[in-house]
Amino acid sequence: MVTVKWLEDKSFLAKNGKSKQLEDSFSFLQGMNFPIYCFGIQSLEEDTSFEGISCIIEEEQSILDAVLLSQWEDRMLKDCFKYDVTTSEIKVVTGKMKFLCQLNEGQITDHLLKSEGNTLLELDPFVFDCVKHQEELLFCLANSKKAKSELIPSASVPDSAVLVIINVTPIEYGHVYLVPCASNRLYRFLDARSTEIITRLAAEINNQSFRIFYNCYIPNCSGVYFEKTCAASHAISAWECGGYLLFRNRYQFDQVTEDAMVNRLSSFSLDDNNFEAVKQLCCSIASKFDV
Repeated sequence: MVTVKWLEDKSFLAKNGKSKQLEDSFSFLQGMNFPIYCFGIQSLEEDTSFEGISCIIEEEQSILDAVLLSQWEDRMLKDCFKYDVTTSEIKVVTGKMKFLCQLNEGQITDHLLKSEGNTLLELDPFVFDCVKHQEELLFCLANSKKAKSELIPSASVPDSAVLVIINVTPIEYGHVYLVPCASNRLYRFLDARSTEIITRLAAEINNQSFRIFYNCYIPNCSGVYFEKTCAASHAISAWECGGYLLFRNRYQFDQVTEDAMVNRLSSFSLDDNNFEAVKQLCCSIASKFDV
């Protein structure tokens, strides 16, 4: 059984020099009110939207979907993004795999930014600290004791909520971060409670174009490592694992082939035995979640 615990050991924080970063990660929320979408008490097992196909087509847009997209578009009008992702060029790579490629010359992954001397900026492996302005927070997700889900137009952020935050360097229209929040902290990892809220989001948003990836950009974080390190010149994102490849160079975008994409993904792939081991580990962990 794997248990994720909240990081509250002050001696650990002091030893790692991260206490101030932990304190500052939540400061932009203090004294502010935001829209809160509260999920009803109906359990996931009773939710009929999980029967049959994963998304039930409805004539009207769901409230949750409307809130997310309207808030996202509002931030676009307010120039909260570093570029207009809707102008990015996208093409389907010729071949049976139908890989999607996007030319996005403005997209820069924050975890790859380098300080002076070509040294990677140090990131705390537990704390989400990518929010610079309060306008980047769209709304919050939380559980409630009421029977039906509801939208509260303005309220303080409750404990154990999940924050919906824009990615200022988006890869696609509506691209957001889902960030667990508890005990005045923003975290990079998930526990059973936040996983349940995110699962409810995926069900109630009811949009076939909505996808959720788990991505955690943590270079060189102490205490978290893999036994074997893949020898490659670049990292791979959850988007690329799903067959959606990003290019920041026009020449590479124009010259891309299916064989090149297959080789790129293969360099990060597990062999059959290791994949089976990872699958069994994931199933074992999932069986321990009490949601």
